[in-house]
Amino acid sequence: MFHYKAFGLEISSEIELPGMIESSGNSDVKITLGKVDPTQVTLADVEGPNYLVKGCDVYLWWDTIGKVRISNGKEVTVEPERDLESSDELNIIPFILGPVMALLLHQRGFLVLHGSAVNMCRGAVAFLGHRGNGKSTTAIHLYVEGYPLVADDILAIKFDNKGSPVVYPGYPHVRLSEEAYNQVKGHTDILTPIRTLAGKVFCDASHGFSTEPVNLERIYVIEKVSKDEQDNNPEIRDENKTGKRDKDILVVDGTSNKTESRISVLKSQENLIDLIRHSVANRIFQQTTQKENLILCAQLLNNVTVKKLVLVHSFDNIQDMVRVVEEDVGITP
Repeated sequence: MFHYKAFGLEISSEIELPGMIESSGNSDVKITLGKVDPTQVTLADVEGPNYLVKGCDVYLWWDTIGKVRISNGKEVTVEPERDLESSDELNIIPFILGPVMALLLHQRGFLVLHGSAVNMCRGAVAFLGHRGNGKSTTAIHLYVEGYPLVADDILAIKFDNKGSPVVYPGYPHVRLSEEAYNQVKGHTDILTPIRTLAGKVFCDASHGFSTEPVNLERIYVIEKVSKDEQDNNPEIRDENKTGKRDKDILVVDGTSNKTESRISVLKSQENLIDLIRHSVANRIFQQTTQKENLILCAQLLNNVTVKKLVLVHSFDNIQDMVRVVEEDVGITP
């Protein structure tokens, strides 16, 4: 049995999981190998193409990879179809560390968002966005600049006794595309041959990592644009010409048009919609815990600043992005 700590939980697992913090405490969560048969479930509360919810149990399955049952936020039963010893091929481990853990955390009462976060002196700064928008890439480049990783892919949030949001750190690694990894390979190592379904590799980000909860200070919702899209966007084009702050949009350098990242203030309604859209509960628990999820998203919005971060799709502009975020959170580079 392997023993790990993540998201403030002690986890015992019959499956070795790469890039985890090892621990020896009493287990809050157990991951075991066993039989999982969702076809035996009748009258499911929620049913989807590769998942169903029945009471306190969530079933997930992936063709040729395996099946999982998550029970009451405490037990995970895994039935892999691929050999777990063959680590050079896709297997179920990335799914255990990703969607399975996210759903388990939701069962335990966390507000779970699809995002990444780093610790930027005053607290955690988080990045949300659709798949491929650059959450992990943004996090790893800030990590390289000296800001410790807090979480990647899974943002697990609870509220303290004052109602302030707190992030519980996940794993000390980041999932990166080959292209993104090549930009930072001098500062990290690939931890395992295992890759995600999208072909991402697990990269070390353990320097300065802490398992202690961190206050959440700011959230950026990432919008990724190409240089052509930026040039054709009248709002951005006009700002580039003037080099001035307009409509609450921070322009870094008016002379560097077509290249700079920028931050804008969103309306409250837009913020709430974005938080709900990027929450785990919105995807699977729509008919069962949607009300509770909405309340938690609203509470988060009332206690943390949420902004939009527009990223130009180019690795040449990474330092520009880092500078924008540092300036916005009040850090002098």
